[in-house]
Amino acid sequence: MHPGNERSETDRSGNEGREGWSRRAYLGVAAAAGASALAGCSGQGATVSAARRPPKVPERRLDEGGWERTDDATEDPAFEQSVGPVTLTAATRTLLYEDAALRTKIADKTLGRADAQLATFFATRATFDPDITSLPAGAGRQRLLDRVEAQSRRTFRSRLKQAGLADVTQTGEETMQVASGAEARLTNFEAAYAFDGFSVGLGDEEITIEGGEITVAGHLAAWIGNDSVLVTGGAYPDENFAREVTKTPSEAISLTVDVDLGLKPKTYRDELFDLMKRVR
Repeated sequence: MHPGNERSETDRSGNEGREGWSRRAYLGVAAAAGASALAGCSGQGATVSAARRPPKVPERRLDEGGWERTDDATEDPAFEQSVGPVTLTAATRTLLYEDAALRTKIADKTLGRADAQLATFFATRATFDPDITSLPAGAGRQRLLDRVEAQSRRTFRSRLKQAGLADVTQTGEETMQVASGAEARLTNFEAAYAFDGFSVGLGDEEITIEGGEITVAGHLAAWIGNDSVLVTGGAYPDENFAREVTKTPSEAISLTVDVDLGLKPKTYRDELFDLMKRVR
């Protein structure tokens, strides 16, 4: 998925590598699904309202993990829903983050060829007017959760595709207990990211690293948190990228480029789920 740890003289490579990695911003776009996950449920336009409450996220863990906020987006109104005699108006507030520490690490390993969002996290709060807690017997609350979750799934898939991912597939549904004790409905996704090859210059010779596909994992969780619906999730590279290419221009010369980013999907997954569970 990304070049790294070149064995020798990769700083003399040309622009071909940069072009090959130009589509690496896919995860940034994918994460933006949270910002508009609830938009489009009605024909109404959106206006910005700073008064809408953002979701609470584990700021300390984000800071310690090298995450940086990339956006704070509001949809107001996001949609209207009739629940019996009551018409509810929904507004959303979404915080988006990227793992800037990982981004810097990969950029350093690739000599700047891969400088894009590699792991992302988002959290959305949907609030309602009148208050969701005013609905009788909780029946309306479940309908709202169903609608928010269904639209969030569709938008998440759409954003992954718009970002250049292929074969976006919903792989399963589970439940997940969050830190507040609530039970969230968890949807898992898988996609394939196709990337171009690039060339590395070694003196007068060039070694070509072939392109390929890397699996990307995505997760989205939704639950009712007191007076609102919470949606959170993100995406990350789900496998490492490693290549070794050797070129022998003569019997006496053998040139090798060793590419290994050392990506750790399980670590990224565990970190993402820890962040998701602490949203409230």
